[in-house]
Amino acid sequence: MQTWRPLPRIRLIRRMGRCQRSGIAKQEQVEGTAGMENRGIERRLQAAIEAARLAGALLVAGPSDGLRTESKGKSDFVTAMDLASEQLVKSYLHERFPKDNFLGEETGYECHGDGGTWVIDPIDGTTNYIHGLFGYTISIAYEETSPEPLLGVVYVPEIQELFHAIQGGGAFCQGVAIRCSEESVPGDAVAIVSPPMRYPARMSRYFNLYEDICPLVGELRDYGSAALHMCLVAAGRAEAFIEFGLKYHDIAAGTVILKEAGGRMAPIEQHTEGWTGDIIATNEQLHQWFTERTWHHY
Repeated sequence: MQTWRPLPRIRLIRRMGRCQRSGIAKQEQVEGTAGMENRGIERRLQAAIEAARLAGALLVAGPSDGLRTESKGKSDFVTAMDLASEQLVKSYLHERFPKDNFLGEETGYECHGDGGTWVIDPIDGTTNYIHGLFGYTISIAYEETSPEPLLGVVYVPEIQELFHAIQGGGAFCQGVAIRCSEESVPGDAVAIVSPPMRYPARMSRYFNLYEDICPLVGELRDYGSAALHMCLVAAGRAEAFIEFGLKYHDIAAGTVILKEAGGRMAPIEQHTEGWTGDIIATNEQLHQWFTERTWHHY
């Protein structure tokens, strides 16, 4: 099986432009030691956690003038609160790390200097938020020169549950270490399979997959937030998550958390390398089973 790296590194660097490329070299020269880098990542983790909680409090309090909603496409909405949440997170982090850059779902890429880049999804699951459902999250990741984010924070405001991980440091929920389940029997597994609502052309594949695995797994679920789904697999509450048509900001933070919890990821389409937007995220024991069942439909 080919090794899959979810970070679209070449595409992201092109998007960042010369500012980020030159910044990478400068940062390596300035920091120099692993100790300094580790301290920098720890500081950024704590800042990301605080920013996520502040944004969560903002979202739970809700807008004072009603929830204004605009459509970006089928089943893809943006509200004033998406923008407010993203701005709060960016302002909080920029104040503490003024040379860091930002890649936000709503505002795109902003270059501020020679630091790393924050990848922010201010509300993952906006439809849930609009309809008063709990399953929306704030997702924050940070990356430098590695092929994947160095840290990830996912916060579920309605239940005040926070997941976080640093690359090489393990994954945590509410400060307690988490691991993927060791379930190896498909019939006892919980699988989260999300429909590609924004991509009707892929719906037939989704229904074929759903019909195929439904009789074979223990339970099927969908909570409406890719970041949350990845954290549920990381915490051992589900064994697999499959979704078509995701964007990088949807899973950047969840990728770190899942992998640090012992989980695995693969593209849905067999023999594909790099970022495709279609992913399978599982525990170790059932990874081959789920990938083979899913690849069967391609």
